[in-house]
Amino acid sequence: MYLIYGMYWMMNIVTSVENDPQAVLIRGLNTVSGPGRLTRELGLDRSYNGESLVESPGIWLEKGEKPDKLLTSPRIGINYAGEPWISKPWRFYVPD
Repeated sequence: MYLIYGMYWMMNIVTSVENDPQAVLIRGLNTVSGPGRLTRELGLDRSYNGESLVESPGIWLEKGEKPDKLLTSPRIGINYAGEPWISKPWRFYVPD
């Protein structure tokens, strides 16, 4: 969990080991679109920082249905990063 703009908590799922910075930002869920809205809707805040999705009694992942189609596109709102980062198809989503 991390705070941006002093008001929105973002949820990343770390996908590697300590000191290897790799994570996935969770941006939406079903009808909730946007990472700040998502954490607010789920009641997630700083208290969940560092929680293990394997061992935590308060937050976890559940197995769901595999989507029929998974699309990619360039990430949104990172023009400050410059090329090649703004063109990499590192945004993954299930089409509506």
